[in-house]
Order: sequence, then structure tokens, then C-alpha cells
Amino acid sequence: MLRKLHSIPGLVAALLMTIVALTGAVLSVNPALERASAVRPGQDPLSVATLASRVSTSVPDVETLIRRPSGAIIAYYQANGEQRASIIDPATGKAVGDYRPSPVERWLKNLHRKLFLGDAGRIATGATAAFMLFAALTGLVLLARRMGGWKHILAPVRGDGLQRLHNETARAALAGLTLSAMTGVFMSLTTFGVIPEGGAQEPALSVPAITTPPMPLRQMPALAIDVSSLRQLTFANAADPTSLIEVNTTDGIGYVDPSSGGWLAFQPADAWQRAHGVVRMLHTGEGLWWLGLILGASSASVPLLAATGLLLWLRRRRAMPKLAGNVPARDADTVLLVGTEGNSTWGFASALHAALTRAGLRVHVAPMNDFAAGYRSLRYLLVLTATYGDGDAPESAVRFLPKLERLTIPGGVAFGVLGFGDRQFPHFCGYARTVHDALTARGLEALTDPGTVDRQSEPEFRQWCTGLAERLGVSLDIRYTPLLPPTIPLKLVSRDDYGADPEDMTSVLRFMPAEGARSWATLLRPRLPRFETGDLLGVVPPGATSPRYYSLASATADGLAEVCVRRHPNGVCSGYLTGLQPGETIEAFMRPHACFRPSAGSTPVILIGAGTGIGPLIGFIRHNAARRPMHLYFGARNADDGFLYRDELRHLVADRRLQALTTAFSRSGSRSYVQERLVADAQSLRTLVTHGAQIMVCGGRRMAEGVAQAWERILTDTGLSVAQLRAQGRYVEDVY
Repeated sequence: MLRKLHSIPGLVAALLMTIVALTGAVLSVNPALERASAVRPGQDPLSVATLASRVSTSVPDVETLIRRPSGAIIAYYQANGEQRASIIDPATGKAVGDYRPSPVERWLKNLHRKLFLGDAGRIATGATAAFMLFAALTGLVLLARRMGGWKHILAPVRGDGLQRLHNETARAALAGLTLSAMTGVFMSLTTFGVIPEGGAQEPALSVPAITTPPMPLRQMPALAIDVSSLRQLTFANAADPTSLIEVNTTDGIGYVDPSSGGWLAFQPADAWQRAHGVVRMLHTGEGLWWLGLILGASSASVPLLAATGLLLWLRRRRAMPKLAGNVPARDADTVLLVGTEGNSTWGFASALHAALTRAGLRVHVAPMNDFAAGYRSLRYLLVLTATYGDGDAPESAVRFLPKLERLTIPGGVAFGVLGFGDRQFPHFCGYARTVHDALTARGLEALTDPGTVDRQSEPEFRQWCTGLAERLGVSLDIRYTPLLPPTIPLKLVSRDDYGADPEDMTSVLRFMPAEGARSWATLLRPRLPRFETGDLLGVVPPGATSPRYYSLASATADGLAEVCVRRHPNGVCSGYLTGLQPGETIEAFMRPHACFRPSAGSTPVILIGAGTGIGPLIGFIRHNAARRPMHLYFGARNADDGFLYRDELRHLVADRRLQALTTAFSRSGSRSYVQERLVADAQSLRTLVTHGAQIMVCGGRRMAEGVAQAWERILTDTGLSVAQLRAQGRYVEDVY
């Protein structure tokens, strides 16, 4: 619900917010430009009395002095029957140039404040500011949820390129946008009298008969105030014996007797007037030029946020399936509830719904938020849910658990829960486990243990469905077709093969863009899309429907896409890729994997990999131009034909991009495993970790489990654990 509420203002008011934000961004530069060109007093304090005396001497018939928020002094006077305005040098009181307000600035202010529509435009811009404030505040809450809580709000943003662009831009701009929107709403409410302007009382004034000559301005005690507090001074009219000097300052407004130089009356600024002064300064940056530039930069991000937000919304809409034959809730014997943040889980739910329907069950599918009473024929409750942030409910499931506590569920209902997520997150499928425990606590019978699907793995989804079918006593024909991103053609340019057995060999494959791999940014030559080492290359082999993912050992800057692939018996994609010859092409796409990268800083990095898991690790080492301490533990079957990148690794050690290389070969030499080498170096590794080292593991799942167990032994008596390091982002895995 919160995400929907966040999206509505952006969709409804995107154009208005863009106009108001862009004009505000342009106007925000004016305070800095005006301050840079303003002629200001020197280091010595300057009083209003001294300034007024100097100006009245140098500029005959001066009527008014105005001090701009930038510190510039403007004098208004009559010359040859015309009203003139000049910029004043406070040090001499002389005019140094004409003051001409910019017509462009005036036009922009008119557009920014009222869209050239008078009061109707003011209402529209006020509503736009309210929309922006709501979008900023809900966006902040959503960002905190996505980051896993407020304590992780500054952590690296996870997700694909579009998600990271939107969220990282929002994180940088949210403070400025919130301040601009809040002050904009305040000023709009003031315009229409909802918030009082203050200053309703005029100074109590009794004008005496002035019979003595005026006192020199320089000597007037009432004007012995610092120029920095001046807003406006109106001189007395020499031709009118009753004329007074009017002074408007940041502290209030008053009248000065020209003959005595003292105050006749003074009305201090009230709380509302002071508040309005602060709000105006915070909104415009006038008086705080540096703040204006910050707010302007934040406002300039609004078009990007609106565009990326719209693209994300459209992507979520496209991911929503159109379910045929969805049985009404009251008639269903099977209810399938879906919890998702970005709608990707709906594709799996659609496939399961269709399979259950073909098996003869009456199935009703709905978001978890729609869980309700009235399931009169309910026998099975199935839940497919993602996890959001630090084990929280995704958007379409935030109301499920509160409803579960209130609603009565018929007796004899059995349930099954399948979680979707990414194992790199500390609380992988944590919300799915929470739901499983909550349903168990309500007395429902579990059909299966809670299942998990890592990174939308179709085999893991099918495996859970097979277990579910056995418990239901039916046969499920799962026909899942993933929604794939656009692919580009890549041409194999070189390969290095390891292993004597062609049926069990490992190949390092290097691809470059083939003809036709055009980028929107260039029409001159094929280009690779943007990716980093550790991201994933997605490949759909001929005749298959689901992609296989391979960790990239290169980055876009390297000019090629490099992966390590081991041929598996009956492996469809591995056989396809390792069977390629240079010059042949594949269709592939890049998938971001931002949670598997070395953290920022100079702390040591402990890299652990086995077999093809060396791929992204050697990429990190290659790009270690700063010579950050990196320690690699690499495991393989034998040292002869299983040692991937052997010569290059030795060169990287000599170049100090890799500080230490430790190998373990299970079928040659000392016949050891990588986890055994870790335990053997426990003392030095323990020291590295206590000094902030990050641990990165890449390879098969069984290897990763053994490595995690080894680290638990290594960390004994340190007060740390693998779980704690995972939560801190200091223990990350890329396992398969």
C-alpha cells in the first residue's frame, strides 16, 4: 500500500513537479550569483547611520535604501523626472552601476510560483509542493525498508541498474527535496491565509510637530544598528515637515524622528514574522547561497526521479499476469496468496495456478493483503512470498500477518509456503519463514517445510512444486516462462580449456559484442552494456526457457565479457557454451549483482573460491590498482589441469595486486580442501577479520557450506560469527 501511495503523486503530478522543480533549480543559482557580484562592506562594522549618511551625500534625492539578502545595497531615487535604482558601494556610498532586475528571473518566478495562472496557478503549485512532500516522505520510508532498516540507510543500494539509479538519486536528494517541499507548502498556505503572516499591529505612533532642523544622519542614535540587520530604509521627505524616517529590520519596523534621531515608535517582529523570514530563506537560499545550490541540485533530480519512477511502475505493471480461470474466493478449495515487491513472484504464481487448475483443483489467486474471511470450501492455503529488506513483508503482504491474527480459519486447512529472495541478503527468505511459523501457530498443518527460491531459480521452484504435488496427491504440469530482459549478440573471441576429459572440462570464455549489438548511446560501433566484475551473464540455451547465470570475471571497461564454465553431464547450457568455437555468437544479457563486490575502503579482502568460482575473484584482483591487501584461497581437483589462471595469478602476486595465494587440490599433492587451508591459517585470518577484513566466497553450494563451517571455527572466542559478518555485509557469497 505504501508503495502504491508513493507512486500516485508521482504519476498524477509528475509534469507539474518537473516544472516547479526545474524552475526552482534555475532560480536557486541566483543567490550565489548575486552574492558573487555584490559590493559588500569591508571588514569593519558598518552602521545604518553611516551608510545612510554616505548615500545621501553621494546620491541626491535618494528616497529608499534596500539591502538584498546577498548583502547588496540598492538605492532608489528620482533623476530627471524618472525613477532610478543604483547599486551602492557601502564603503563610499556612491552608485557603481544601475540595478536592473532580470526579466528572465521575473519570468521564471512567475512560472515557478503560479504557472502564469494567477491564484489558480498558486493553488496548483501549492498542491504540487504537497505532492512532492508526500512523495519525499513516503520515499524515505520505502528506502529505509529496502535497505533493511534505518541503521542501513547509508549502505550500498541493491537491485538492478534502474532500481539503483532511482534509489541512489533519491537518497542523495531526499533531504533537499523534503526541505524545499515543506517550506513551499508553508509559503503556499500563508498566501491563502491558512497560516498567518504576523505583524498585524502597526507601531503605535504619535507624530510630534517638528520645529528644529534635522539631525545629521550619521549622528542619529536610532540608526546606530548594524547594516546586516537592515531590510529597508525610507528617508524623510525634506519638503514635508511631518515626514519621518521609516526603518524595516530583521528585528522589527519603526519610525525615527529626523530632528532628534530617536525612535518615535518601534514594533518588534513577532514569532510568525520571524518564522516567515526563516522559511523564505530556507526555501529560496536568499541569505544562504550555499543552501540554495544544495536545494537546486536536489530539485534538478526530480525529472530523473520521475522518469525512473515511471519506468519502474510500468515494469511492475507489465509483470502482473492476466490470470484465466481464477475461481472466486468463496468457491475455491485452494487459495494461492502472493507477496511481492516488484511483481516478479506473480510469474511463478501464475504457473502454479495454471498447473493446479489443470490438476482439477479450484484455485483462487490474490495478493496476501487480500487475505480475508469467507473461504467456505478452503482445504489448502499456499503462500508464495518474497522478503523485503531486513526480513520484512513485501508491499503486497504488509497487512497479511495482522489479518491472520484477527480472522478465523476453518479447521482442517493445510498450508505450504515458498519464499523467494537472494542468498546474498542476510535474511534470505526471512519473511517466508515468519509466515510459515505464524500459520503453524494458528494450528494449520504444514504440507511441506518452507521452501526457498534463490534469484528466481526455476529448478528450485520446480523442486518445491514436485514435493507439493506428492503431498496433494496430484500431478503438476508446471509451465513457467520467465520474463527475460532484452538480449544482445555476443561473439566468442577466445577460449582457454582446462581438463583432460572433454566431458568434464572447464573453459574460460571471452565474448565481445557482435555486429548488431548496438547501444542507444552510439550508432558507430557495437558496445557492451554497462556491468561490473561479479555481475551475472544470463544465457538462454537453444530449446530452453529459463536462463542460466554465470559470474563475470570482467567489467565493461575491459572491453569483453569473460566467464568460467564447467561442463556438466547432461548440462544443457554448460554443454552449449563449452561447445562454442571462436567466431560463433550467443544471445545474452547482463544482470546486476551489486551485493557481491568488495566493499569500499582499504581494509583487507579474503577471497575464497573453488573451480569456476575463481571467475569474479580474479576480476576483483585484476582491478585492484590501489594494491589493497587481497588474500586468495583457491581450491581445485588437481594442480595440473585444474588450476585456472595459474600463470596470471602468479603475475598478480608479483605485481602486489594479490598479497597472498593459497591453493588446495583435492586429487593431487597434499590432497586438501580449501576449508582445511583456511583452518590451518586460523590465527592470521582471525587477525585480519578483527581488523575489518571482508570475506567473499564464490563456488558450489557444498563448498560454501564447508567454508562457512570453517569460519565458525576460526571465529571462536572472537565475539563474531558468520551470521554477524553477513549482517554487516562483511561475509558475502556467490554460490550455485
